[in-house]
Amino acid sequence: MNKSIAITVLTWNDWKNTIVCLESIFQNTYENFDVILINNGSEKYHINKIKDWALNKIEINDEEVQYNNNKEIEIIDISNNFKIPSKGKKNIYLINLDHNIGLAPAVNLGFKVSIENNYDLTARIDCDIIATKKYLESMSLLFLDDSDIVAASPKIKHAYLRNTIWWKGSKLTWFYLKFQRTMNLKKKRIIDDETHKGIIETDTVAGCCSFYKTDIFKISGLEDEDFEFGPEDIELSFRLKKIGKLVVNLDATTFHKIATSINVSGWYYRSYNETKGFLMLIKKTGSLSDKIIGYTYHVLRIPYFIILLILKLRNKDKVTGFCKGCFDFFLSKK
Repeated sequence: MNKSIAITVLTWNDWKNTIVCLESIFQNTYENFDVILINNGSEKYHINKIKDWALNKIEINDEEVQYNNNKEIEIIDISNNFKIPSKGKKNIYLINLDHNIGLAPAVNLGFKVSIENNYDLTARIDCDIIATKKYLESMSLLFLDDSDIVAASPKIKHAYLRNTIWWKGSKLTWFYLKFQRTMNLKKKRIIDDETHKGIIETDTVAGCCSFYKTDIFKISGLEDEDFEFGPEDIELSFRLKKIGKLVVNLDATTFHKIATSINVSGWYYRSYNETKGFLMLIKKTGSLSDKIIGYTYHVLRIPYFIILLILKLRNKDKVTGFCKGCFDFFLSKK
């Protein structure tokens, strides 16, 4: 079990969650990995906080992880060349961007580093994810055991409701693209128990916490950069599923700090990009009936949301973000 892993971690003005995420990754039992940290146009103090953590000058008061005060982690800036001088040494390779270029374009930079430096496996762990100590080991074994697997995700549990499953795989149903039924579990509460074990096939992997055969990107391509933020992982999953098998490893677990990224991005940014992104997903992957019903569904929700806003039953930023997302998709010439 000696496959090299390049782990893309994308961060934007969220140094506290990023430090907890990185701490959990570096406490993994697996040895042959590096982190490709994409700083997506954060304010300067943000990356300085992360550098202080790597030098043991700072730790966050967070009960989710136990800090290793003896760690020695080198942060190496590769912004100019993407070259990894020594692969699999548990270093952090930093790509420092001077402005936010969007989620999919930024994640793709990390994937390109993995491809150009010939890592066996490529992983993505978003900065609001906490990895368990056996996570990398358990996920890498999948690709040894079954050569047909091209992408995988773990069971993802709620970080604050520790026995609650947030995502355990997804199946594309008839109403999904028509009525924006997202492929995570939304608010449906599922308690983890012995029935949620083993390896199962899925229609999508969860982009926030995912593994890929690196070479498969040479066939499928990377994430579609038309998606600034939204269902970019679902669109990529559709392409990957035409090539090989997508699975969920229910024996591997990570924890998701649900919605904490909203504290950074705000509801308007999130609502706008999710709405526009989902409409783009319908356009790119949907059937004729998906387009007719899906587009109509979004248009009809505009007056419905406005009524809820007038009645003060809906967040203003959510409504304006949704309406602007629809406007830009249907009417913008861009």
